[in-house]
Amino acid sequence: MINANKNILFTGTVLAFCVILFVHVFLFPLYAVNPSHSSLRVFMDFEKSLCSSNYIKSKKTWSKQQCPKYGVVTTMQGGRLGNQMWEYASVWAVARRTGLEPYIPRCIRIKLDQVFDSLSVPTFEEIAHCPVDMSTFVKSLDAWNYTYQSIVLPRYSVQPDIVLTWVQDIIQEFSFKKKLVNKSQNILRLVAKNNSQSIFVGVHVRRTDYISYLWRKYSMLPANTSFYYGAMKYFQDKYTNVIFIIVSDDPAWCIKKFSRKKNVYITSKKFINSPSLDLAILSSCNHSIIDYGTFGVWGAILAGGETIFYNVSHHSTVRLGQILPNWHTLA
Repeated sequence: MINANKNILFTGTVLAFCVILFVHVFLFPLYAVNPSHSSLRVFMDFEKSLCSSNYIKSKKTWSKQQCPKYGVVTTMQGGRLGNQMWEYASVWAVARRTGLEPYIPRCIRIKLDQVFDSLSVPTFEEIAHCPVDMSTFVKSLDAWNYTYQSIVLPRYSVQPDIVLTWVQDIIQEFSFKKKLVNKSQNILRLVAKNNSQSIFVGVHVRRTDYISYLWRKYSMLPANTSFYYGAMKYFQDKYTNVIFIIVSDDPAWCIKKFSRKKNVYITSKKFINSPSLDLAILSSCNHSIIDYGTFGVWGAILAGGETIFYNVSHHSTVRLGQILPNWHTLA
């Protein structure tokens, strides 16, 4: 009987140990944001921890710039073009607000450099050799207290209240490469048949993966055609010679729903455009209609005209509508 109890106790102990080992080894890493502080010795190591991709190549030699005297501000990488524009803009704006030195991980900057010219925020390549003290880092502007502290913003960071304080400056910061500007302008001229009096309204229709996200996050269905047609009517009643340029991740759905309108042009109807070209097209329009998603938001911000947006409660777009006077929903 005693031996049986010992066996039961031993078996229970082994099972408990296995459970603890499983949790620590297999589950905890799923929630880890950064590697252990002890493994981050210089900013080159720190930069790698900020990137969700692993294609950053280490250099054998670095041009040794002066190391930061005070704290820095940076961000983690997350999402695609629209998200990474917010991450970059948030670092840019927080640095302006705090006086900290801004640095962008190369995994973000490499992507943005393919789209924009002369971005001003440097990468960690300039200070890769400098020692990093992770104990000085906080994760938000609200937690920042003094100039020797550094800030690392989370991935998918959206800071409209700070960024849009300098909205015209950030528009200049995101200046498209000349080839994208020329291509987008040529498309608009072709669509307008060289009518210089045309008013272009960029329409962003986000569907595919966002449909399930809307239901999961907000328990709501995607915008239906009544929203887009209502917004189109608003601009048609206000202006003459209006042409709607539709950009979407689901052009087939847009062709089915909007191709009967004579003043509608759907990009990627015949050939799939790159996201960078579609964004350049949206930014070249006079006004905007957007539903949701950071891609359409940036298209409207860079266009700089009047914007009608789909009202999603507690969505960041609503906050933009409160900040920018020419952004509004349909009554």
